[in-house]
Amino acid sequence: MLEGQRILVTGATGQVARPLAEKLNTRNEVFAAARFSDPQAKRELEEIGIGTATFSMGDDDLSSLPDVDYVFHCGCNVDPATTEIGLVQNAEGSGFLMRRYKDAKAFLHMSSSSVYRVTPSSSDPIREDNELGGYAGYSPHYAMSKLASEAVVRFQARELGLPTIITRLDVAYGTRGHGGVPMIIYEFMKNGMSYTRAESGDSYCSLIHEDDIAEQAEALILKAALPVPVVNLGGDEIASVEEIIAHIEGLTGLKMKVEVGPEASWGMKVLDNTLRKELAGPCRVPWKEGVRSSLAARHSEAITARDVLGE
Repeated sequence: MLEGQRILVTGATGQVARPLAEKLNTRNEVFAAARFSDPQAKRELEEIGIGTATFSMGDDDLSSLPDVDYVFHCGCNVDPATTEIGLVQNAEGSGFLMRRYKDAKAFLHMSSSSVYRVTPSSSDPIREDNELGGYAGYSPHYAMSKLASEAVVRFQARELGLPTIITRLDVAYGTRGHGGVPMIIYEFMKNGMSYTRAESGDSYCSLIHEDDIAEQAEALILKAALPVPVVNLGGDEIASVEEIIAHIEGLTGLKMKVEVGPEASWGMKVLDNTLRKELAGPCRVPWKEGVRSSLAARHSEAITARDVLGE
């Protein structure tokens, strides 16, 4: 693992990158790069010894960012308002960042499973060589911009001679940010909102806990190379949204309103993690345990109420 290194983590105030930055900070000098629109997040990072640097994706002059040995590029615009914004911030922005760190030891680019062109909700695992050209129903310009980002990253890695690895993240969840799909499901339940189940059946995914993301990302950046390896980054267990709903119902005593329609509220994908396991080993957090611990951390009253009842 990394130790005694200077490391930059972009998007470090968010759901995925903040746990990674905090983990790396225990053995390294870490700098969090973000817009810091939330001053409290900036203060919290600085209070535990993480340096902060203002960073806006798409800027071409990044000379003010600190010199580092490794870069974890997790920052992105997950809901660009237009195609142009998505390309400028996510794709061009990644290229400018790599140019700034052309002399780094390695660069990790966090991509997304949304780049795959597959029928959502299937339980069949997707390999890295599957057909590309996906679409994210929750954000019409996101998947396109992430696929374009991968192309820019691959080019820059070769052009700059910068060892790089691309990781395609599946459904992340945990205590940070909005908490991911399981925590959104809980909010739906609490507020009486409904979930739409697809007429074709359950919607499957490979959930991955924030602790596993941090551990896997740290191991995977050491596998950065030229040409750029592309690796799926999902959990080792397959779960359906419907199973997640049932698990949270059992933990909290709440009930989800379920409707049926042509498409599920969340059209998920399941990733084949064979390559990731070869490069970085297995995940450690079972999804049911991870969902329970995350829910307890974010909404202790939900779990405590059930525990008081002895359920």
